[in-house]
Amino acid sequence: MSASAARFVSKSLNPWLWVPTLYLAMGIPFNVINGTASTMFKSLGVSDAQNTVALGSVIVAWSLKPLWAAFLDMFRTKKFFVLAMEFLIAALFVGVAMALPLPGYFRVCIALLWVAAFASATQDICGDGLYLTALSEKAQGNLAGIQGMFWNLGRVLATGVLISGMEVVSTANGWSTQTMWMAVWITAGVTMAGFAVYHVFILPMGPVVQRPKNARQVFDDFVGSAVTIFHKRAFWGMIAFVFLYRLGEGLLLVEGKLFLQSSVESGGLGLTAGQVASIDAVWGTLASIAGGILGGMFLGKIGLKRALPLLGLCLNIPHLTFVYLSQRAAGGHGLDYATIATLVSIEKFGYGFGFIGNMVYMMQQFAPGRRTMTHYAFATALMNLVLAPTTMVSGPLAEWLGFSTFFLVVMVASVPSMWVAWKAPFPLASGEGEAANKADGTPTITPDDPTRLDTGARRVQLIAGRASVYAMLNILAILLIDAKALGEMQSGKVTWMPMTFLVANAALKLFLSVRAWQLASSAEREAALVQDDVYRRNARGAKIVTVICGAVTVLVLVLGVKFTP
Repeated sequence: MSASAARFVSKSLNPWLWVPTLYLAMGIPFNVINGTASTMFKSLGVSDAQNTVALGSVIVAWSLKPLWAAFLDMFRTKKFFVLAMEFLIAALFVGVAMALPLPGYFRVCIALLWVAAFASATQDICGDGLYLTALSEKAQGNLAGIQGMFWNLGRVLATGVLISGMEVVSTANGWSTQTMWMAVWITAGVTMAGFAVYHVFILPMGPVVQRPKNARQVFDDFVGSAVTIFHKRAFWGMIAFVFLYRLGEGLLLVEGKLFLQSSVESGGLGLTAGQVASIDAVWGTLASIAGGILGGMFLGKIGLKRALPLLGLCLNIPHLTFVYLSQRAAGGHGLDYATIATLVSIEKFGYGFGFIGNMVYMMQQFAPGRRTMTHYAFATALMNLVLAPTTMVSGPLAEWLGFSTFFLVVMVASVPSMWVAWKAPFPLASGEGEAANKADGTPTITPDDPTRLDTGARRVQLIAGRASVYAMLNILAILLIDAKALGEMQSGKVTWMPMTFLVANAALKLFLSVRAWQLASSAEREAALVQDDVYRRNARGAKIVTVICGAVTVLVLVLGVKFTP
C-alpha cells in the first residue's frame, strides 16, 4: 500500500471506533499476566516465594522492549504486528488453561506467560506506534485521556470483573478451583481473539514510513540512540531517581495482593480471590485514577520542581496502610471487608497521586533531546526494570520475615524513594525540556548536545559516557541475575545452579567494574585539563556506583553461601 493510500485509510476511520478497543486490548494481557496469574497461583497452593520469583522474571519483558522496538519497522506494518500479537496472546491464554490439569502445570504456565509477555510488549510498541502515526497531533491530544481510561478499564475487567464473576459462576455450578481458573483463562483468550477479529476490519494501516535499507542501518541507529542517553548531564542523579522512586511500590506490587489472600493462620487477611480482585482491580483502580487526575492538577498548579518532593511523600506514606493491616492480622484481630477495601484504596490513591511525578520528570528532564522518544522509551524501561528484582525478592522476604515485619521493610525501602524525590537533579531549565517534535520538525537542542560542546568537553562526555555504560551493565547484572538466583535459593529451590550463576556473575561484574573505573579515572583526568565539572561529576558517579556494586556483590555471595546447604 502506498503512503497516500495508507493515509487515506487512516483518515477514513473514526478513531473512536478503534482507539478505545486498541488500548483495552493492550491493558487486558498486561494485567492478566501481572495480576490474574499471581492470584491464580496463590489459590492453587503455590508458595509466595515461587509465585513472586517466577512472575517477577516475567515482568522483565516490558523492560526490554526498547531492544527490539526499532526492528519492528523493517517488516510488514504496525497493524500486522498488533493483529499477530493479539491472536498469539489469545492462543497462549487458552494454552495456560489447558496446562492447568497437568502435573507440572506451574512450569508450563510460566513458560507460556513468558511468551505472552513478549507478545504483549510487542503489541504495546506497535499499538502506540499506530496511535502516533495514524492520527494527527490534534487527534492525539483529544484522545490522550481515552488511552489511559481504557487501559485501566482493561485492568478492571482482567483482574476484577473476570475473577469475581467466574468465582460466582463457579460457586453456583460447584466447579473445582482448577476448573474455575481454566474458565478464567479461556474467557480471556476468547476475548483477545474477539478484539483481534474486530481489529482486522477496523484498525487503520497508518502511514508507510521510509524503511531502512538493511538491518545494519537499523542497528547503527539503535546503538547511536542508546549511547546518547549516557551523555546527559546529571546522568547518575536522574538514574537514581528513576530506579529508586518506585522501590517501595515494587515490593508491594504482587506481595500486597498475596497478603490479602493469605490465610489468617499465616498472618494474612484470608480474603477470597474474588474479594482481592474486586479491591485491587475495581476500587483500587478507581482510587488510583482519581489520584492521578488530582496529582496532575496539583503538579500543573505549582510546577514539577516544587511538587516533586510532595508527590514522593504522597506515593510512599500511604504504604503505612499495609503496616496497619499486617499488624492487626498478626495480632489476631479480624478486619471487615469494607475496612480492608478502604485502606487499600487509600494506598492506591496515594500511588496514583505520586506516580504522576515520575512520568513528568522523565518527560521533562530525562527524555528531551534529538532522540526524545527513544530516550523516553529507555527511561520507562529502566523505571519498570526495578520492579523485576523487587517483585522477585518480595515473596521470599515475606515468607522469611513474616508479613508484619515485611511491610515495615517496605517502609524502610520507601525512604530512598522520598529522598530522591527531594534531591532529584534538574539539569534542564524551564523551557529546555519542551517536546522535541516542533511544528517545523526541528529537534530540541539541549545543553548536553555535542554541537553545543567544545572539543575538550565533548571528549570528556564520551569517556564518562563509556564509563557509565559499564557501570550500568553492572547494575543490570545485579538486578536481573543476582536477584533471580537469590530468590530461587530462598524459595526452596536449592540446587547447584543458582550458586554457579552467582559466582559466574561475580566474575562478569569484576570485569565491568575494572573497565568502568579505568574509563572514569581517564574522564576525570581529561576533565581536570579542560576544567569541566559537569561531566567530571558523571565520571565520579560511575565510580561511586562501581564501589556500591562491589559491596553488593560481596553481600550477594555471602547470602548465596548462607542459603546453600
